[in-house]
Amino acid sequence: MGVFIVMRQSFWILFCAVLTVFSVFSCKKFDGDITIPAYLHLDSLAVVQQAAGAPSTDAGWYTSDIESVQLVAYFAGDGAETNLGTFQLPCNVPVLRYGPIDYLRVVPVVKQNGIAQTRIQYPYYTDTTLRGLTLTQGATTYVGQHDAAANRYWLPIYYKSLSYIKQLLYEPFEPLATSIVFDTSIAGVQWIDDDQVGARTGSGYLKVSTPAESNNVNFAIKQKFTVSDPTKIIYLEMDYRTDVHLQIGMTSAYTGGGAESTTWAMTLYPRKEWGKIYINLGKVWSQFNHHEEFSVVFATLNTSGNGGDTYIDNLKIITI
Repeated sequence: MGVFIVMRQSFWILFCAVLTVFSVFSCKKFDGDITIPAYLHLDSLAVVQQAAGAPSTDAGWYTSDIESVQLVAYFAGDGAETNLGTFQLPCNVPVLRYGPIDYLRVVPVVKQNGIAQTRIQYPYYTDTTLRGLTLTQGATTYVGQHDAAANRYWLPIYYKSLSYIKQLLYEPFEPLATSIVFDTSIAGVQWIDDDQVGARTGSGYLKVSTPAESNNVNFAIKQKFTVSDPTKIIYLEMDYRTDVHLQIGMTSAYTGGGAESTTWAMTLYPRKEWGKIYINLGKVWSQFNHHEEFSVVFATLNTSGNGGDTYIDNLKIITI
């Protein structure tokens, strides 16, 4: 009986201690007696061409897939910014503050290599800073421009300027292009240049057909790339849809000598609708000890045995 009383007393002492700690940290976090939050609402971000320093005038350059956003607020009188968090779009974010926001910084976040666990602030997109917003307790403050037809609020996002971005390759697959970056003599590899309905943008795209009796189709970008600074980051962006699995990788030799070999960066799963992917080639490049010359390669994988078609549009490789 005595042991039971001691254990019960210990439990209540521990419970009260936990409540005390929770109360201290709660007050510190929420800074006051506000129990009814204000809300910030944003539906989507869209990359558009900026007025000055735009990397390209081609619409295909600006396709995007920004599925999350980081919101950082600064309230006048605070010693530092408040990171409200990272939220999947569309989002309705509760904020335990009200009154004017000195500024709200909107940071676009993408899924690196298409993986939700590796969401990153994309290094080629700019943050957007908004001023003049006011939070009202129990009410919603809408962020961005209102699209009446779609009944949504969206915010324009921009690429960093061409003086910051170095373009290693951009292929929109449009009819006015003077050349195609893929070898169309490979069986199944076609440049379609007159299909506005089927293209992601414009009227052109690459189509790669994998027959049911084939295991794969290998095709590479014809030109080789040279990047001599090992500190550079390198990304491949492209729009795609595919009936079969699609691998993207790099072929290079190792710095210090040796024969060329291929390392795959990732494998994309089949998808019926156009999507956008941001692939970090720099991680694969590091496996070759940043050899300054490399090629970018692709391969379809007929894992189902049914074959199918792969479509690629607006492909670019960029660095800083």
